[in-house]
Amino acid sequence: MKVLSIIIPVLNEQESITVRLAALQQLRSHGCEVILVDGGSADDTVTLAQPLVDQVLCSKKGRALQMNEGAAVASANILLFLHADTELPEVADKLLIRAVSQSANVWGWFLVKFRKQSLVFNMISRGMNWRASLTHICTGDQALFITRNLFESIGGFPEIPLMEDIAISKILRRRARPKLIRSPVFTSTRRWDNHGVVKTVLFMWWLRLLYFLGSNPGQLAKHYYPQQAAVPSVRASLSTSSGLIPSRNSNYAFPNSRILVFAKDPVPGKVKTRLEPAIGIKGSLHLHRAMITRICNLLGASYLAPWQLWVTENISHEFFLNHCNKKDIYLQKKGDIGCKMADAAARTLANSVSASLLIIGSDCPSIDKSYLKAALEQLAGGIDVVLGPAEDGGYVLIGLNAANNRLFSDIDWGTDRVLVQTLARARELGLSSVCMDVLWDLDRPADLDRLEELDPPLLWDEEECLR
Repeated sequence: MKVLSIIIPVLNEQESITVRLAALQQLRSHGCEVILVDGGSADDTVTLAQPLVDQVLCSKKGRALQMNEGAAVASANILLFLHADTELPEVADKLLIRAVSQSANVWGWFLVKFRKQSLVFNMISRGMNWRASLTHICTGDQALFITRNLFESIGGFPEIPLMEDIAISKILRRRARPKLIRSPVFTSTRRWDNHGVVKTVLFMWWLRLLYFLGSNPGQLAKHYYPQQAAVPSVRASLSTSSGLIPSRNSNYAFPNSRILVFAKDPVPGKVKTRLEPAIGIKGSLHLHRAMITRICNLLGASYLAPWQLWVTENISHEFFLNHCNKKDIYLQKKGDIGCKMADAAARTLANSVSASLLIIGSDCPSIDKSYLKAALEQLAGGIDVVLGPAEDGGYVLIGLNAANNRLFSDIDWGTDRVLVQTLARARELGLSSVCMDVLWDLDRPADLDRLEELDPPLLWDEEECLR
């Protein structure tokens, strides 16, 4: 197995690709692999790169897509995502091995400097390094690295046309504190040279501001990439007529839907209590937290719909705040699970922006992006009630196009009759319904063995919890 996989997304880089790849040959001789992922170059990039890399892949254009394609075939446990115009230190492999030696779940980046040295560029690089250290958000120029376990557990880069480095950093910083390697990488000044230092700095700030405000990454990408004749003026581009300031939720595939995650507060002895005979109180708590982390990361990376956490007691719990913005954390109503879901549905759909919703729990590790997407598509197609059946006779997901308290009343919650009774109630109310594939949830000790079936795996350490 290789010690390091270096993944380079490229598009029309023939002018510099040979020099940049030549600089990686020493690392290849040390057991590192170099994977070049081409996004449809119209020049000789691929031909020139072929003899200098271990693999060449062809992909659709888009750094996130290209880097995910490269990661899928990489053989090492350390993944390094490198821009074509960024140069690594000669001992990058040793630095990375040292950085990840203490854990299987590590991410981070290098300090960055520009190859062209000047007072202005030194100030820009220091600003970039300072901002990354302060916010725990790095840019692609800083050579992001991630261990394979961690990368797979979050589902890779969110597949958006721009700002994928910011998006994945926001997900990763919830999972682990980043590592900073102080031996710098050196990157090109060509964007600054082409468009001017001041314009480029203002342009990048403007893009990040629009992204923060919810602008569509696809629209932003059209202004970022070099085929644009010039950097657009900030004033003109901020105009609503430019199409760059649509709804805050325009990043999502289903912007008018909401996904509600029901989760108990992580209190020892009060979560996953049926598992305690097998893994103890500490293990049950750790597993509960790991499942909440997994679903939050899945939703954060999928960009299917805006999502919220609905918790039982404390909306200011530090654990929840590490995974979700406080404005998106809500308190569940007191009562049985039917009362809680009916109240959450009514409150959410009372908002004119929300046309439909999904309610899911945190204890179904078999839910994935495709399952959620299929449920949202059913709602978009006009189905009134979408149900994700559970093996135990309940359901792991319910989707609604309208709130209806009667759908949740007089149901024998906690029994194997929940699904059948809910379907019968939907028929009584004249609501169309559909059942998706049956999934399993994690409720009893016998279910623990099934965690090994997950791909990517759930990140929790049973042996550590039992010590």
